[in-house]
Amino acid sequence: MSANITKALATATSTATKLSGPIIYNAKVAGQIAKQVYIREGMAPPSGAQIESAKEATLKFIKSARSANTWKNISKDQYLKAGLVAAEAYAFFLVGEIVGRRNFVGYDVKSADSHEEHH
Repeated sequence: MSANITKALATATSTATKLSGPIIYNAKVAGQIAKQVYIREGMAPPSGAQIESAKEATLKFIKSARSANTWKNISKDQYLKAGLVAAEAYAFFLVGEIVGRRNFVGYDVKSADSHEEHH
């Protein structure tokens, strides 16, 4: 029993050691790319005043959204635009699902009779 555990730990350690090099390399590359984008786009963390302004605007929105009159004052055009944005987001979700499954309808599940190896 302990021999099996030792063997499993040795295999896991060996695999982790082999993968650590590429993982560290890719993390460094991603960090350098992010750094270049950060510098080139002139990005900077928000100042205290910007954070406070965003906080006040969020609280103001939450308070105004609670009143019943807010929803009555929205025009049909605004409802239509909101519906189109929601439909677009749902369409992107569906495309992501299709790409993730690599199949248009359902998952490509092999039958139990199939003797194909799993990759």
